[in-house]
Amino acid sequence: MNDLHSGSTAVGVLRRGRWSRYLLPRQPAQVVGLVAFFALWALLWVRCAHAEGELTREMIRALMESTDKASMQRDTAAIGAALGSGFYKYIAIPAEPLPATARMNKQQYLEMIERGWKNTGSYQYRREDVTINLSPAGDSGESFSTVIERFDIDGRAMLSKVREYARYGLENGRAVIVNIDSQTLVGDSTPE
Repeated sequence: MNDLHSGSTAVGVLRRGRWSRYLLPRQPAQVVGLVAFFALWALLWVRCAHAEGELTREMIRALMESTDKASMQRDTAAIGAALGSGFYKYIAIPAEPLPATARMNKQQYLEMIERGWKNTGSYQYRREDVTINLSPAGDSGESFSTVIERFDIDGRAMLSKVREYARYGLENGRAVIVNIDSQTLVGDSTPE
C-alpha cells in the first residue's frame, strides 16, 4: 500500500497522535488544496509586507513631473521637498583645459539654484529622452534623461543641455530623489 499515509514512518507516528485527524489530509485533493492555500497565503503575506516599501515607475514619474514644474516656476522649496535628507548632486562640466566638477549637498544645491534663478531673466525648462528603471527589490530606482534649459544672463540668450542620471528611494514612505549626477553635454551650454 503506497498511499500518502502509510509510506512514511514519520507519517505513521503522527497518524497515531491525538491531532492527526486535523493535521494530515486524508485525500490527494485535500493535499493539493492545503498546498494551494498555504502558497496563496504566503504570497499575499509577502506581497502586503512588500507593498509598503515599494517604489514604482509612476511614483518616479510623478516626482520628476513635480520637480520639473517647480523648476519652471523657480520654486526652490518645492524642489527641496522632493530631495532626500542625504541628497547630493554631482556636476561635471567639460571645460578647457580641464573639466570642472563639483559635489554639493542638499543645502548647497538649493542655494546654488536660488542664486542662479535670481541672475537670469527669462527661463524655459524641459526634459526629454526619459528612461526609468527599478531595482528588482522595488526599493529604489533610477532615471536617465536630458534636461534642456533656455535662459538669458545679462541680456544674452543661453542654451544648456545636461544629461541627468538620478537615483530614487523611499524615505518615510514617500519617494525622494537620493542623488543626481549631471553632465553638461559638450558644446551644448552655449550662447544662442
